[in-house]
Amino acid sequence: MAKNNPKLDLPEIEATPVKAEDNKKKNAPSKKAGNKKRRSLGKFFRDIVSELKKVNWASFKKTKDNSGVLGQTGVVLVVTLFFMVIIALVDTGLGQLLKLLLNAA
Repeated sequence: MAKNNPKLDLPEIEATPVKAEDNKKKNAPSKKAGNKKRRSLGKFFRDIVSELKKVNWASFKKTKDNSGVLGQTGVVLVVTLFFMVIIALVDTGLGQLLKLLLNAA
């Protein structure tokens, strides 16, 4: 048996032998497999609206505790632009290196 981890207070689980009969019952196709219920398209969209009502949306305007959607969008655009410049510089440098290696060969 494995030692119990002092950080986790989990009960030990002992393996029980599985009979071949039990295994056949589990693998047998279900009679209900062909009778799946289809949800209506209207119910699907009602569920979506219901879930979207539960979302905690960010405030659009800047407040004392929150930079607002416009401020956050600005941060995302600046970070994206920064990494775009870095990747373009690395790409240009590797392209020039490849050109030098091909001319030397």
